[in-house]
Amino acid sequence: MKQWVIGSMLLLTSVGALAAPVISDAWIPEQPPGAMASAVFLTMKNTGDRPDALIKASAPGFKAVQMHKSVQVDGMHRMIEQKEIAIPAHGETRLAPGGYHIMLIGPNKPLVAGDHVPVTLTFSDGTTETLQVPIKKRPAMSGAMSH
Repeated sequence: MKQWVIGSMLLLTSVGALAAPVISDAWIPEQPPGAMASAVFLTMKNTGDRPDALIKASAPGFKAVQMHKSVQVDGMHRMIEQKEIAIPAHGETRLAPGGYHIMLIGPNKPLVAGDHVPVTLTFSDGTTETLQVPIKKRPAMSGAMSH
């Protein structure tokens, strides 16, 4: 009995250290008809004791879904595909215009404000989460490059 109690306590401690990321503030900017790409922006918060990472994103209705980071190189705006996007232990990572984002390439239909896109996120700890991400009117530009 004593071994069972100790083993159960160790299991509960390990599970608590591997908390799934908490996703908030997810949105997709509305695109005009014929636009070839858009992006998913959101915040990922890691409440666990170990670092985690977004390793894959998928969404039906697009030719491709990729993870990118926007950077300035020699005065030019470039997007660099990412194999993963790290989320530090007890920290958060924002996917926002001008930084990390999930690219939605080749939509089958226009992205119209008020609609939702199911986006599935896969993390390095093995967890997945499917979100119904709202499409919203594009906010006024603040110097960040749009897609």
